[in-house]
Amino acid sequence: MNHDIAEDTLLRPSTPATRALHDAAASAGAIAPAAPLVQPGRRAASRAGHAAHTVRVAIVHDWLVTYAGAERVLEQIVACFPGADLFALVDFLDDRSFIRGKPVKTTFIQKLPKARTRYRSYLPLMPLAIEQLDLSEYDVVISSSHAVAKGVLTGPDQVHVSYVHSPIRYAWDLQHQYLTESKLTSGPKSALARLILHYIRNWDVRTANSVDSFVSNSSFIARRIRKVYQREADVINPPVDVESFAIHEQKEDFYLTASRMVPYKKIDLIVEAFAKMPERRLVVIGDGPDMQKIRAKAAPNVEIMGYQPFAVLRDRMRRAKAFVFAAEEDFGISVVEAQACGTPVIAYGKGGALETVRDLSDPRPTGLFFEEQTAGSIIAAVENFAAQPDRFSPADCRANAERFSAALFRERFFAHVCARVPALQGTMLPAYDPPAKGAATQPASSLRVLAVDQSGVLGGAELSLLEIVKALRARMDVVLFDDGPFRVALDRAGVPVTVLDAGATRDMRKKGNSPPLGRALKSVMSLVRATAARARNNDVIYANTQRSMVVGVLAGKLARKPVVWHLRDIVSAEHFGRRQLQVIKWCSRYGLAHVIANSRASARAFVDLTNFSDDKVEVVFNGISAAPFDALRDVPQCTLRERLNLPRDAFLVGSFSRLARWKGQHVLLEAIIGQPQMHAVLVGSALFGEDAYEAELRAFVVQHGLTGRVHFLGFQHDVAACMGAMDVVAHTSITPEPFGRVIVEGMLARRPVIAARAGGVTEIIHDGENGLLCEPGDARALADRLVELRSNRTLREQLVMRGYQTATDSFGTTAYVDGVEQILKRVAAGKKAG
Repeated sequence: MNHDIAEDTLLRPSTPATRALHDAAASAGAIAPAAPLVQPGRRAASRAGHAAHTVRVAIVHDWLVTYAGAERVLEQIVACFPGADLFALVDFLDDRSFIRGKPVKTTFIQKLPKARTRYRSYLPLMPLAIEQLDLSEYDVVISSSHAVAKGVLTGPDQVHVSYVHSPIRYAWDLQHQYLTESKLTSGPKSALARLILHYIRNWDVRTANSVDSFVSNSSFIARRIRKVYQREADVINPPVDVESFAIHEQKEDFYLTASRMVPYKKIDLIVEAFAKMPERRLVVIGDGPDMQKIRAKAAPNVEIMGYQPFAVLRDRMRRAKAFVFAAEEDFGISVVEAQACGTPVIAYGKGGALETVRDLSDPRPTGLFFEEQTAGSIIAAVENFAAQPDRFSPADCRANAERFSAALFRERFFAHVCARVPALQGTMLPAYDPPAKGAATQPASSLRVLAVDQSGVLGGAELSLLEIVKALRARMDVVLFDDGPFRVALDRAGVPVTVLDAGATRDMRKKGNSPPLGRALKSVMSLVRATAARARNNDVIYANTQRSMVVGVLAGKLARKPVVWHLRDIVSAEHFGRRQLQVIKWCSRYGLAHVIANSRASARAFVDLTNFSDDKVEVVFNGISAAPFDALRDVPQCTLRERLNLPRDAFLVGSFSRLARWKGQHVLLEAIIGQPQMHAVLVGSALFGEDAYEAELRAFVVQHGLTGRVHFLGFQHDVAACMGAMDVVAHTSITPEPFGRVIVEGMLARRPVIAARAGGVTEIIHDGENGLLCEPGDARALADRLVELRSNRTLREQLVMRGYQTATDSFGTTAYVDGVEQILKRVAAGKKAG
């Protein structure tokens, strides 16, 4: 397995198979052990025959410094036993999301000099250190080991299951390669290194006797275990996040390799081979110690991109003609990820690749092998591949990759452990609740955030805040100025929420229409005092809306806390009254530490209004999870329409927004008047005193004989299902939209999108490529574009394909949460430093 490369992963739901298993057990009256299976703080009175809910589990990992191949396995083991305690030699994680924010008990190496960066140098001390972990209070010990974790001390009444990524490679069959690459082939240092490795081997063999059951990540590693420890191992392949990779049928004319640039990965050989094939293009993604060596070998047909975020890696994997892999890996996660994209693999024919790639001897091949780690052998394999492109099917590649899903790993590993622990037999695999990647749950002593929002409804701003809160919930408190569905959603996410009485501020509107000044000030100060009291236990106030920003600024002054405003509006006279704009200018001058804008359009308008410092305004595009949309991908559209009581055969154009004049629903109604085959579906309710506009829309429908072709669905919780029922998603705002969340949601729902050309919308849609644009308020132009879409199936399919790619690559939740979190951290750190 690759223990070096660290890649971000996307949020993913539990699989249908896992959910079905869990639901069936629940309906039968079984008790799912997700919470009670492991109870830290309670010692089992008697291990033998005791009820499963008293079983205590410890999970031991070698070291926690990054998120790579071994840590992906650890993540899923923790998901199987969410109440377990976690141990490691050292813990220097920044992103703690994959271990669900668990505290980690470490060894004395944690406190040794330069341990954060030089922990590997303490290899001679690692056997001693791992044996100092006291696990005597646990019934089950699970070690995740590629170095020394399997050497923990356990007693005769404890069950020790060891998932072995590999016996210590540099101490066994790869010792001579390790010494050569480390330039330790001769001299006193070489002698010392060989002596240490000899000692490690002896210790490694001896400690294997304390393991009750071995699990290996491949048959290749199982053979190593048999050779080294003289023990058999069950093979459970490591989890691959195949759900984060979508199949892509249309391949482009380039090859891809991606890896950390270290010697054993042999990236230099791949680059050297392609330098001798100038007619073939190679893209290289990754960074590491060998970067300069590899750059020196690159020819003009080789593009070396360096480190790239996950979205870029996934995009290139999906589009590549083939993925080239030259390492002898224990397993090789990237090989499976490529196949999950429908991309065949050209791989070195040793190690784990032999178990994950089906070569030309198979009736449904997913790649082919080369026999030697030489440039000539790679060239021959590439030429062989290019000569028979029709032999490889993207669908076959994807089907092969799905054998290695994370859900299957959890089911198999949980069953393996339960079969060896009598007290766990008959228990159920806990339902999977995926952690948010990139938004690490930190210890309580680090960043603490007070999020403030004025609304209890689930509008776009609240849905965007919900993504942040779910990811940072262990470090975040929330204050609302009104109760409603948003508070319910926060409760479900397990987030502490306080609802304050908004008083007269509830009647304030962007365009003025405020309550009497005295009543308003009294209500504001009441909110300020209550917010300041809660801010004192936090490091930063994070205001999500304009009214909450004003309260936050005043509360920040009282509590001496910095305030960050997440600006989700275009602050102009088109959206705000004169008094509100003056208040925003005052707050920016006297109380705001930083501003996060949801688009460049929002940022420009704010800076133009306030002259706020450019370096304190940052754009972070809203992030929207693809999970609820992907979950409905295979549900027939007719089923969704039947569920919503919509006509089955009509051409449905959906509008998704609260009913408000500036949102422009009337423009859509005007556009369909002369198009009898089209229906308009309005999803959303009148909020914030806009009932008169809804009445106007309904009167328009009656007046123009549209009663049978306009469907008012009101507020809907399941936006994904509603969008899936549409033929087109229309976004018709008549004034500039700050961002346009609905546009991204429409793209994720795989529906063509038409939007008004203004504001942040133009930062999402490129006209004719991933969506269509028309002038704001122009019903005739909107009608023309709708007719164009209805009559041009090819255009619809093109917009859907490119739109979905835009949404997942540029507006995913990982980059969004990480961007907001990093800004909050910097602001809080700056305040502390000051």
